[in-house]
Amino acid sequence: MGTPPEFLQPLMHSIEGTSIRVHKEFPKLVDNDVEWVYDKLLTYYKNRISNVEEEEPLSAIERKQVLIDEILNIIDVREEGKMDNDFINNPDFTNGGHPIPSMEIFYTLAFKRLRNSVRLWRKKDGRKGYLSFIEPFL
Repeated sequence: MGTPPEFLQPLMHSIEGTSIRVHKEFPKLVDNDVEWVYDKLLTYYKNRISNVEEEEPLSAIERKQVLIDEILNIIDVREEGKMDNDFINNPDFTNGGHPIPSMEIFYTLAFKRLRNSVRLWRKKDGRKGYLSFIEPFL
Protein backbone atom coordinates (compact mmCIF):
# COMPACT_ATOMS: atom_id res chain seq x y z
CA MET A 1 0.00 0.00 0.00
CA GLY A 2 2.90 2.34 0.60
CA THR A 3 3.43 5.39 2.71
CA PRO A 4 0.76 8.08 2.39
CA PRO A 5 1.80 11.46 1.01
CA GLU A 6 3.40 13.62 3.69
CA PHE A 7 0.69 16.24 3.43
CA LEU A 8 -1.99 13.68 4.44
CA GLN A 9 -0.07 12.26 7.38
CA PRO A 10 -0.96 14.88 10.05
CA LEU A 11 -4.69 14.49 9.37
CA MET A 12 -4.42 10.71 9.25
CA HIS A 13 -2.41 10.71 12.47
CA SER A 14 -5.13 12.77 14.18
CA ILE A 15 -7.84 10.36 12.99
CA GLU A 16 -5.88 7.26 13.95
CA GLY A 17 -5.04 8.74 17.35
CA THR A 18 -8.74 9.34 17.88
CA SER A 19 -9.48 5.73 16.90
CA ILE A 20 -7.00 4.44 19.47
CA ARG A 21 -8.40 6.70 22.21
CA VAL A 22 -11.92 5.45 21.48
CA HIS A 23 -10.65 1.86 21.43
CA LYS A 24 -9.21 2.37 24.91
CA GLU A 25 -12.59 3.66 26.09
CA PHE A 26 -14.47 0.87 24.25
CA PRO A 27 -12.27 -2.26 24.18
CA LYS A 28 -14.94 -4.07 22.12
CA LEU A 29 -14.17 -1.74 19.18
CA VAL A 30 -12.71 -3.91 16.42
CA ASP A 31 -11.31 -3.24 12.97
CA ASN A 32 -14.67 -3.91 11.30
CA ASP A 33 -16.18 -1.10 13.39
CA VAL A 34 -13.37 1.28 12.48
CA GLU A 35 -13.60 0.35 8.79
CA TRP A 36 -17.37 0.93 8.88
CA VAL A 37 -16.86 4.38 10.42
CA TYR A 38 -14.12 5.36 7.96
CA ASP A 39 -16.30 4.19 5.07
CA LYS A 40 -19.33 6.16 6.32
CA LEU A 41 -17.21 9.29 6.71
CA LEU A 42 -15.73 8.75 3.25
CA THR A 43 -19.26 8.57 1.80
CA TYR A 44 -20.31 11.62 3.83
CA TYR A 45 -17.49 13.76 2.41
CA LYS A 46 -17.99 12.40 -1.12
CA ASN A 47 -21.62 13.48 -0.92
CA ARG A 48 -20.59 16.93 0.28
CA ILE A 49 -18.34 17.22 -2.79
CA SER A 50 -21.40 16.49 -4.93
CA ASN A 51 -23.50 18.99 -2.94
CA VAL A 52 -25.77 16.19 -1.75
CA GLU A 53 -27.54 17.29 1.42
CA GLU A 54 -26.73 14.64 3.98
CA GLU A 55 -26.67 14.49 7.75
CA GLU A 56 -23.55 13.37 9.53
CA PRO A 57 -23.36 9.56 9.76
CA LEU A 58 -25.14 7.88 12.66
CA SER A 59 -24.89 4.47 14.27
CA ALA A 60 -27.10 2.76 16.82
CA ILE A 61 -23.96 1.08 18.19
CA GLU A 62 -22.46 3.35 20.83
CA ARG A 63 -18.78 2.61 20.14
CA LYS A 64 -19.24 3.41 16.43
CA GLN A 65 -21.17 6.60 17.16
CA VAL A 66 -18.56 7.77 19.64
CA LEU A 67 -15.84 7.16 17.04
CA ILE A 68 -17.80 9.10 14.39
CA ASP A 69 -18.38 11.99 16.79
CA GLU A 70 -14.79 12.13 17.97
CA ILE A 71 -13.36 12.01 14.44
CA LEU A 72 -15.70 14.80 13.33
CA ASN A 73 -14.65 16.78 16.43
CA ILE A 74 -10.94 16.43 15.59
CA ILE A 75 -11.66 17.49 12.01
CA ASP A 76 -13.50 20.55 13.38
CA VAL A 77 -10.50 21.38 15.58
CA ARG A 78 -8.18 21.07 12.59
CA GLU A 79 -10.48 23.29 10.50
CA GLU A 80 -10.72 25.94 13.22
CA GLY A 81 -6.93 25.97 13.50
CA LYS A 82 -6.62 26.02 9.70
CA MET A 83 -4.14 23.17 10.03
CA ASP A 84 -4.73 21.76 6.55
CA ASN A 85 -5.63 24.91 4.58
CA ASP A 86 -2.16 25.17 3.02
CA PHE A 87 -2.76 21.92 1.10
CA ILE A 88 -5.83 23.21 -0.78
CA ASN A 89 -5.32 24.66 -4.27
CA ASN A 90 -1.57 24.52 -3.75
CA PRO A 91 0.45 23.22 -6.72
CA ASP A 92 3.09 21.91 -4.29
CA PHE A 93 0.59 19.37 -2.92
CA THR A 94 -1.18 17.32 -5.55
CA ASN A 95 -3.23 14.21 -6.06
CA GLY A 96 -2.42 12.59 -9.37
CA GLY A 97 -0.64 15.75 -10.49
CA HIS A 98 -3.64 17.99 -9.77
CA PRO A 99 -3.96 20.40 -6.83
CA ILE A 100 -6.53 19.41 -4.22
CA PRO A 101 -9.47 21.78 -4.80
CA SER A 102 -11.36 21.44 -1.51
CA MET A 103 -11.20 20.24 2.07
CA GLU A 104 -13.84 17.62 1.27
CA ILE A 105 -11.59 16.07 -1.37
CA PHE A 106 -8.67 16.26 1.07
CA TYR A 107 -10.76 14.33 3.61
CA THR A 108 -11.84 11.71 1.07
CA LEU A 109 -8.18 11.09 0.18
CA ALA A 110 -7.40 10.47 3.84
CA PHE A 111 -10.42 8.25 4.52
CA LYS A 112 -9.77 6.12 1.41
CA ARG A 113 -6.23 5.43 2.59
CA LEU A 114 -7.34 4.79 6.15
CA ARG A 115 -10.13 2.43 5.09
CA ASN A 116 -7.72 0.50 2.88
CA SER A 117 -5.21 0.30 5.73
CA VAL A 118 -7.84 -1.15 8.05
CA ARG A 119 -8.72 -3.79 5.45
CA LEU A 120 -5.08 -4.71 4.90
CA TRP A 121 -4.19 -5.12 8.57
CA ARG A 122 -7.47 -6.83 9.49
CA LYS A 123 -6.95 -9.42 6.76
CA LYS A 124 -3.29 -9.84 7.69
CA ASP A 125 -3.53 -9.93 11.50
CA GLY A 126 -7.15 -10.53 12.49
CA ARG A 127 -10.02 -8.59 13.99
CA LYS A 128 -7.83 -6.03 15.78
CA GLY A 129 -4.87 -6.14 13.41
CA TYR A 130 -5.20 -2.51 12.35
CA LEU A 131 -5.70 -1.18 15.86
CA SER A 132 -2.71 -3.22 17.06
CA PHE A 133 -0.61 -2.04 14.14
CA ILE A 134 -1.24 1.71 14.56
CA GLU A 135 -1.13 1.91 18.36
CA PRO A 136 2.68 1.92 18.74
CA PHE A 137 2.96 4.82 16.28
CA LEU A 138 0.64 7.08 18.26
